[in-house]
Amino acid sequence: MLGFNNKILIAKLKDNDASAWREIVNLYSDRLFAYALSLCSDRELSSDIVQHVFITIFETRHNLNPDYSLKSYLYRSVYNKFIDDYRKEKSMSALHEQYYFMLNQFVTNTSDEDLSMKLKKMNVIIDKLPERTKKVFILSKQSGLTNIEISENLNISIKTVEGHITKAFKLLRQDVKNLKL
Repeated sequence: MLGFNNKILIAKLKDNDASAWREIVNLYSDRLFAYALSLCSDRELSSDIVQHVFITIFETRHNLNPDYSLKSYLYRSVYNKFIDDYRKEKSMSALHEQYYFMLNQFVTNTSDEDLSMKLKKMNVIIDKLPERTKKVFILSKQSGLTNIEISENLNISIKTVEGHITKAFKLLRQDVKNLKL
């Protein structure tokens, strides 16, 4: 560290001092990455977590309290982001499992003629989805793209992709129940 202590570093950061920001990133990025990697064993996810934490710290720098340890705050932020991502992934996995279960039930319990008719009805239901939600859903389920790929393809955040998929499942579930498919 360039002789900055915690209070001085935070004070300089609050004053928009670029050297303080560089110092924090240089001092903690490798350590936080190693910590995130120990939590999730995924290099890409670890990098994303650390990047998110640094962005959040920068955006909320004026709220930092110089009386608290920056190091502890950063490590706790990495941990909290990991837990948030884990919970969201678990929730999305449950939705995907439910989707594939419903799809499997749909296919195995019908004759070829019924299946053809039901698929046509299902496509009509999918076509009724809001345009952006439909596009995200089709890219995810029919084209098999990951949420990250969809995010990059459509230039939207991963959270927005997840929101559209969740919305699509909810609307499809309602319409399928109403039509008793």
